Amino acid sequence: MQLRELQRELQHDLLGGDSNISAAIVDAPPLPADARLAIYRNAYRVRLIDALDEAYSSLHKVLGDQTFLALGEMFIAAHPSVHRSIRWYGRELEDFLSETPPFSAQPILAEVARFEWTLTEVFDAPDAAALDRAALKALSPDAWAELRFRLHPALKRMELAWNTVPVWRAVSADEEPPLPELAPQPVPWLLWRQNLQNYFRSLDAAEDAALQAARSGDTFAEICAAISRWLPPEETPLRAATLVGTWADSGIIVGIG
Repeated sequence: MQLRELQRELQHDLLGGDSNISAAIVDAPPLPADARLAIYRNAYRVRLIDALDEAYSSLHKVLGDQTFLALGEMFIAAHPSVHRSIRWYGRELEDFLSETPPFSAQPILAEVARFEWTLTEVFDAPDAAALDRAALKALSPDAWAELRFRLHPALKRMELAWNTVPVWRAVSADEEPPLPELAPQPVPWLLWRQNLQNYFRSLDAAEDAALQAARSGDTFAEICAAISRWLPPEETPLRAATLVGTWADSGIIVGIG
């Protein structure tokens, strides 16, 4: 066989498909060809499960070793690696947990997976120099109405329906997690990176509306309008300005215009 054909046949064998690769494997003591191939099949699965563990270490703790291993085997069978970098393996785990029994009977598991994966994306996102509060203070008051904000590329927003963050915090600290609890309504969360450190916090309705307006490229005046439904008119500009200051302190504003 040519090298490309050998690689293709070995890949088919590793993924459980029909393959003629055994004909190219030395069948001699101390290991027959099938045993030699089994070493590679096992190493392939083990490395992918290791990658899942690296991305979802807290989910691993929630499930326990045996259940996480079983999940890994099921996921690998359904989702062979298609990425050049193993870093991206496991992106589909949230959907897999949502759709696959018995994990689908516990929706918080998919949320824990989504939260962990998003934290990884936040950490790996491109960097950008943050704009501090002093730069905002230097602006003329007349300029604020038309001001627009460019936000850090690591910034993420997500909604969580369960007490996913308390569960994640507990297992990350090797503490007993609380029982799953469904919130009256999904809670928006902000995730970002500052000085190579991930941060996250929940958002109230006003800040959530302001943040989404800012991310859409709306002006400061439009941000004020976006939050006005939750505040008296006389309090809206101050609250919007306070939010912008908080964002600057958190390092998520990287430009104005």
